[in-house]
Amino acid sequence: MAKENELKILDGKATTQLNEPKLAVKKKGLTLSEKLKQRAEDKKRKKEKKQNLKVMIPSEAEINNLLQYYNNGQYADAENLALSIIQEFPNHQFAWKVLGVVLEQTGRVSDSLVSSQKSVQLVPQDAEAHSNLGHVLRELGRLEEAEASYTQALVLKPDFTEVLNNLGCILQTLGKLGDAEARYKQAIASKPDFALAHNNLGITLHELGRLNEAEASFRQALKIKSDFTEVYSNLGITLNAMGSKKSALKQFERSLQLKRGTTPVDLNNKIFRTISKAKIDHDIEQFEYLAASGSDIKKFRELATLYKTVSSEINCTLDTDILPLSDKHQHLLGDTYNRPIHILEAPALEKPAIGDSLDVNKITEDYFEHEFGLTYIDDFLRPTALESLRKFLLGSTIWFDFFHDGGYMGAYLNDGLASPLILQIADDLRKKLPKIFKNHQLTQLWAYKYDSRVSEKNNSFTGIKAHADFAAVNVNFWITPKSANLDPSSGGLVVYNAEAPLEWDFKSYNNNDEKIREEILKCGQKKTIVPYNENRVVIFNSNLFHETDSIEFKDGYENRRINVTMLFGQRGS
Repeated sequence: MAKENELKILDGKATTQLNEPKLAVKKKGLTLSEKLKQRAEDKKRKKEKKQNLKVMIPSEAEINNLLQYYNNGQYADAENLALSIIQEFPNHQFAWKVLGVVLEQTGRVSDSLVSSQKSVQLVPQDAEAHSNLGHVLRELGRLEEAEASYTQALVLKPDFTEVLNNLGCILQTLGKLGDAEARYKQAIASKPDFALAHNNLGITLHELGRLNEAEASFRQALKIKSDFTEVYSNLGITLNAMGSKKSALKQFERSLQLKRGTTPVDLNNKIFRTISKAKIDHDIEQFEYLAASGSDIKKFRELATLYKTVSSEINCTLDTDILPLSDKHQHLLGDTYNRPIHILEAPALEKPAIGDSLDVNKITEDYFEHEFGLTYIDDFLRPTALESLRKFLLGSTIWFDFFHDGGYMGAYLNDGLASPLILQIADDLRKKLPKIFKNHQLTQLWAYKYDSRVSEKNNSFTGIKAHADFAAVNVNFWITPKSANLDPSSGGLVVYNAEAPLEWDFKSYNNNDEKIREEILKCGQKKTIVPYNENRVVIFNSNLFHETDSIEFKDGYENRRINVTMLFGQRGS
């Protein structure tokens, strides 16, 4: 379930502590001339003192400029000015505070740690400095230290609403759901219209299994902030878990329209202002496929031609490089780029979507015979379900996520992927295999589509690296025809007999390749290789590290490898 990023607080209050210059001690018994001379010297010293005080802190104009640069998102200018001030005034705390936040927001989290720590060291009574340090520590995966920093911020400022929320996020990540709930409720009591805290409380209540209360929290968040897209998604997941699929689909649709409809809430979002060759090449292939399929032929032929023009003018080193979309190209593509301009229907079936021939007892036995829980099955979906889902995924313009290093495209439940059929498949799985899925509800769902050039040498396309997921049970199935796979022994999934330690945070077990490889090596590198097959599903313990096997598929849009992933339950449950 999506959870809004923590808030970072930074204001213009700078407290600079200066050591007062020592005053000269007056002598006794001075003559008149000596007294006059002394007075002149005292006057001179007072003047020098005032001048020294002025030069020991930056000017008000510099501080105002620094704050303005930060607030306007001019991070390069803010960084340069902060460094300039620090060079001249090494103990100026506010400059260190701004520098720490700027470094963190521009992706240099490790570098920001030193600045944030220095900010706290210089003014230990600054609650906001402790809050910012807490955020940096969280980004670095040092959750217990982050918890301590947030707690200290609250000691200094007990009604620090945003920190109450942020501490709730840390506690939630650490699995301390009861404590997280208490902090979110404190934040709400302090600020009843804090939509973010209502949302995060809803997520915690969902994880605690209190779905009715979770629904109420999400609806309260939307009452406060009606264009809060993530909340519609979270509400949809909760309603689906409560069995209200039609209502859930309405929430997912609302999330999609707010994010990418005719009037998106954030037109400046990077999803509309960046591009890659991999992304535009995919879209061209999809438009040509749609035109060839007879769907609005003139429209999609024209779009393919337009996108080819833009593609020819994009200069990049690698096809997977993510580049700013120029004003010219934004104007040319208009409201067709990364928008749901064509979504097919994928209705639920009257019969179960899962095939009748599955041997439930054998599947269950095989799953639990594995040391950690794993099995795979062929002929997973009923043929009509497989064909309907394949057409939906090939024809729907929902492949918006191109921000992965390997250049593969992603589609998500809250971003166009939701359909009656996809929710039916998830529900049928739980009903068909109750001993495996227990009471675990669907928590997330996505699909990935891979570029067939991944098998070529000297390119930047890859599959997904080793990682674990934030769930109890992982379901991964493939829908591309097996005739597209040029190597029947490969193209599927590698699952290692190595679990992510439960104390690891999400970034560690999902993205830290070095740390993950060390853990796999520690566990002897034992693995299960599941070769690709059309309509094959792999069901396994989601906490096991797994990665895409080597891929060698035929060229052509319909031959692109597509997998669907469903996550059920909470990690560690």
